[in-house]
Amino acid sequence: MIRISAFVSALTLIAMPAAAQGPSAPKSANATPIATTALGAIFYGAQSANPGEKLFGQKCAFCHIGPSTGKFMLARRVPKGQAELPDRRDLTADYVKAVVRNGLVNMPTFTRVELTDRELAQVADWLARKGRK
Repeated sequence: MIRISAFVSALTLIAMPAAAQGPSAPKSANATPIATTALGAIFYGAQSANPGEKLFGQKCAFCHIGPSTGKFMLARRVPKGQAELPDRRDLTADYVKAVVRNGLVNMPTFTRVELTDRELAQVADWLARKGRK
C-alpha cells in the first residue's frame, strides 16, 4: 500500500504545473531542454539524438543533474557553475572512464554489466565534447 501511495504522489507531482511544484534548480547551460529538477533528471537526454547524452540521462543524471548528491558533492570541488557534469569544462573521455570504473570519493564504481565499455565510451565522449564547447 505504501508503494501505491508513493506512486500516486509521484504521478500527482508529474501532472502538477511546474509553478505549483515549487522552485526548480537553476538550469544547466548545456542541459537538454527539460527542467533540471529531481523529476527532470529522470527524463534528461530522453529526446536527444546523441546516444551518449541519452545514456547519461539513463545512467548518470539521477546523481549528476538537479538537486542530487553527485551535484552537491561536486559543487564543493569544482568551479562555480560546473557542478552538473554537462557543464564541466575540464573532462576528458579517459578521466570519465576511469572515475566510472574505479569510483571516486562518494561515487560508486559501475561494472561492465551496469554500463558496457561501449556505452561508457559514448557517455565519456559526449561529456568530453560538451566540455570543449
